Amino acid sequence: MKIAHLISSQIFAGIEQHVYELTSLMSNESEQFIICDEEIHHYMVGVKTTSLDIGSRYSPLNTYKIIKFLKKNNISILHCHGAKASVIGKGVKIFSSVKVVCTIHGHKKNSVDFKNMDAVIGVNKLLAENTPNGTFIPNWFNPSHEGERSSRTGPILAIGRLEKVKGFDQLIKSWININQHLEIIGPGPEEEMLNQLIQDLNLSERIKIVTNCNYTSIEEKYKTASGLIVSSLREGGPRVALEAINHEIPVLGTRVGIIPELIPNECLSEPGNQKSLQILLEEMVPMLDQLNMKGIKAALIESYSVASAAKKTMEIYEALLKASS
Repeated sequence: MKIAHLISSQIFAGIEQHVYELTSLMSNESEQFIICDEEIHHYMVGVKTTSLDIGSRYSPLNTYKIIKFLKKNNISILHCHGAKASVIGKGVKIFSSVKVVCTIHGHKKNSVDFKNMDAVIGVNKLLAENTPNGTFIPNWFNPSHEGERSSRTGPILAIGRLEKVKGFDQLIKSWININQHLEIIGPGPEEEMLNQLIQDLNLSERIKIVTNCNYTSIEEKYKTASGLIVSSLREGGPRVALEAINHEIPVLGTRVGIIPELIPNECLSEPGNQKSLQILLEEMVPMLDQLNMKGIKAALIESYSVASAAKKTMEIYEALLKASS
């Protein structure tokens, strides 16, 4: 069995880390390839990787290049990650006999890009239930992290790309009455706007944006974090919540993705509702140090590991190949 994983982005972030960790583990059982942009090729250490210049998702040239690679390497299944890669995968499915699987990593306005695939994986239950042929296989915490319990002596964290969907503007506005340090970690196009908002609200001494923290150094942040805030308007995972729980860091946030399955309702607010988020934070942030995360971490390790995800994903591959034989 030979599997190729298609990633269309030029930034190594959550989806890309997901693919790398999954393929690294599954390489022990079958031959795995990653097809990605040259910009992130160097992150895929130890996994067979090829670089392709992937332009528009609707370009017939993309379909041709992918099919040529699949035939040359005798690939059995193409696994597409994200909406853009899945659009390309639809073209591959039409013009070749290769089985096409896609993983939905986040909520979209419509799911047309994921229809008519041989199999669909959703990283939360809602994503899987709303898609034909959908199977729920949750994301996981970073397997390279030791999971050392946080000392909770450092700042509260919020982690993610600085984009509108992460709701960091609502988080900043909700911090006006909170006298604790917050670090928003991640790069992105909203950096200038968010920094200006922090200044306008006179929060510069309490909120800092950190843009130079990568996947290697983020574990050091977790070792001292007092809490994690997820302010997203919508999410597939998010992975950062799993990582925080693995370090026994209390998590507060919006009711998105898998978070309601992990976190008590008292720790949740409504997504896109800044007032709801502010009420939650003003009530719960002073209590973070009292929250015991041991039980939640035990459940996390059992159900949200890369080993569990790899086993379930391999079962999907095997079923598809058996059905076509």
